[in-house]
Amino acid sequence: MDSQTVTLNRLTPDQRRQWDSDGYVVIESALSASEVEALTEEVDRLDRESQRRGRDPGDLLDVANIVDKASEGLFQPDLHNTGRSLRSTPNETFLRLVDHPGHLGIVCDLMGAAVQLTWSQALVRPPTPVPSHRWHPDGPKPYYFRKMHGGIPPLLQLKVGIFLTDVDGRDMSNLCLIPGSHRNGFPRLPQGLDHALTVTSFTRFREVEDIDAGVPGAKQLTVKAGDALAMHNGLFHCVVRNTSSLSRKNLYYTYGPMWQRAGDRNESSPELLAMCNPVQRQLLGALTGPNTNGGYHPFDEGAPLLRLFEGHGFVETLAAEDERYIRETQS
Repeated sequence: MDSQTVTLNRLTPDQRRQWDSDGYVVIESALSASEVEALTEEVDRLDRESQRRGRDPGDLLDVANIVDKASEGLFQPDLHNTGRSLRSTPNETFLRLVDHPGHLGIVCDLMGAAVQLTWSQALVRPPTPVPSHRWHPDGPKPYYFRKMHGGIPPLLQLKVGIFLTDVDGRDMSNLCLIPGSHRNGFPRLPQGLDHALTVTSFTRFREVEDIDAGVPGAKQLTVKAGDALAMHNGLFHCVVRNTSSLSRKNLYYTYGPMWQRAGDRNESSPELLAMCNPVQRQLLGALTGPNTNGGYHPFDEGAPLLRLFEGHGFVETLAAEDERYIRETQS
């Protein structure tokens, strides 16, 4: 982007009010039709490559670090399946979105301009009779940004969703939101505690086909190809089932403060790391696999201090933290 000639899209007063109230804002027509076409071609290329490497075409495609160099382990179907490696090469089409004027000004309006990209991701969600993702907020795991000192969770991860297909009806793998839940938390469900624990569980959420039914305030988002979404990390959301014949394709670019990294180095020297035990390596930022930074789910071997401190691993810690929180909301 040429900073001398490009005008950044900025928040309107109505969008600011919606953000403050609801925790998200839709940016209509953030991308042109030609941009949507070019991005869709690249996502389809990733989709074909993952199928060539053995992924079932009916399974979720989830590729991280889409703007960067080839990296192992980019294909992560879900938390419990480390999946198969999918290599991606530096991609100018995806790179152009990092500072796209359709959303960058809005990111800066909400977070200030001292930000960095912490995550880039491509998703394809084929038809499925069960929901694709449980109810959850974003943020670092296994400890989310819960309410601090009686206030709302701080905005430390701003996710921008970029939609490449029309999602203009219900149950099309819609992103489903609870407006205001970044301030008010997860609502009390009339179906009771067990239902609340089920729809927020990593392992049980697919037992409920209609995951947003009976959830107070739940809203399935409808968008057009080329629309974008800015979402607060504290907003509770899920992905509903897809009973259409179409696959939902979209990208996520996540931004955070520049200080969300080591302040005195980019990385430690190989000589220093060779002297370290696993916990020391974790504390120096030398995690052992991809998808371990930027507030995403680390592998157990990437966070050995977690097991040492908690007495069990990442997944168990996250499940316990979620259950504790949901029990509090439903009491």
